[in-house]
Amino acid sequence: MSLLNLAWRVIAAVTLVVTGPAALAQVYHPFADPLEFDPDWQFFAPVDIDSLTEMSPRKRANVGWFASYDRTNLWTSRPETEQSKSTGDFGWGNRYDFGLMTDDRSGWLFSFRNMGGPNVYDRVYAERINRVNTADVNDPVNTPVIPFIDANDPQLQTRAYILGDSLNVVGLTNFEINKTWRREPYRYGGILEPMIGFKYTTLKDLALNQSYTRSIGQITVPGGTTASTQLETLISNETRIQNQMVGGQLGARYFTHYNRWTLSSELRAFGMSNFQQREFQQRSFITEYGGAPAINAAVAAIDYTTGTGVVHSSNTEFVFGFEARAEASYQVTRSFNVRAGIDVLDFAKGIWRGANPGFGNTDLHDQDIQMAGYTFGLSINR
Repeated sequence: MSLLNLAWRVIAAVTLVVTGPAALAQVYHPFADPLEFDPDWQFFAPVDIDSLTEMSPRKRANVGWFASYDRTNLWTSRPETEQSKSTGDFGWGNRYDFGLMTDDRSGWLFSFRNMGGPNVYDRVYAERINRVNTADVNDPVNTPVIPFIDANDPQLQTRAYILGDSLNVVGLTNFEINKTWRREPYRYGGILEPMIGFKYTTLKDLALNQSYTRSIGQITVPGGTTASTQLETLISNETRIQNQMVGGQLGARYFTHYNRWTLSSELRAFGMSNFQQREFQQRSFITEYGGAPAINAAVAAIDYTTGTGVVHSSNTEFVFGFEARAEASYQVTRSFNVRAGIDVLDFAKGIWRGANPGFGNTDLHDQDIQMAGYTFGLSINR
């Protein structure tokens, strides 16, 4: 039996188990009335500690609309093509959850996450041949040749290239829609909320490798005069990978209360189809100087830019993995909490990471990637 077929059978079985009571009900509304949550809007009213500790676990578990925001800082593993693949780097992100839990212990959970990093490179500063270069050819405004970075480089105070060699450059977005149920409290007050839902994830990866060279050549001008010319060449190899994953997940959230504290843990297992896209481009930036040496000399310079165009390729893989969370939330007011926790994401297989030709295997479509770190944020009525 294939893994995909087994996953769908498990999802179907869990769906039958957790939706059985609802299927037998006389009236079942899959979507709640928008006015289901009718509070007095005193979210920041003081906490009544005495009544809080006397509440039963079922009464204390909030119902109605809820929302939360977390700032995340996750360690992300490096691609297998990197020599330093056994290590990783941290990147910041954001996570938003909102949803609804009705008095009938049935609800919805919507989740969105984005990460803009890590963005880790090895950097090398390379000074240009002519640091002043006041005589450009084909320059309509009669200004020095603009280098690959700003002409007034703040570190070297001169014209320079910043050569980049990417180590770990990743971006992630994730969107989920989950149907949730709340079970009866256990003996010591813990409550389990099973969930099943839809998951869409995009993971982008960039591979950048740049090199800089200088050379001296001979040119013959009319009249048979031979002159020297200097060339400097910047070659930039860039590969961009996009993993678009669509599938389903099932999991559960378990939480319990202790005085003002709410302790919770979540586990979600997912399986998705991954539609992969790769774009590769090589660009060359060439500057030709009409004289040698050209250091601080008033020589003519001509810039050329060439490229290979964009080379596209695609592939499809199956991705499976899990996400695990553990959080501690402190109740500041009646409905407002601050919280912190840990978060672990594991894409166990089926991920394409970036690599440029000559710098690693470009066809490793089936890599894994792990993310782990800490979170902190706030919630309302959660």
